[in-house]
Amino acid sequence: MADENIFSGLKVVDLASFIAGPGAATILSDYGADVIKVEPPGSGDPHRHTFQLPHSPGRGKLRRHLDNRNKRGMSLDLNRRTRDLF
Repeated sequence: MADENIFSGLKVVDLASFIAGPGAATILSDYGADVIKVEPPGSGDPHRHTFQLPHSPGRGKLRRHLDNRNKRGMSLDLNRRTRDLF
């Protein structure tokens, strides 16, 4: 029991993008939560492309890797109607 973290057993679905949401989910995952990062199909999370902006050469790519540590990932199209999925 001493090996468990404070959020062990907690399930979190991370639908957020752009720093604050993914950062909060990363902190939860650092303390033992099972975090699943859900991104749209194709290009993925818009935050993934911010490292290409002129004001942050290279730093954004590192930030994205740090924000997604300890997370599992999946792609999900939330714009499709449910009846199209079955």
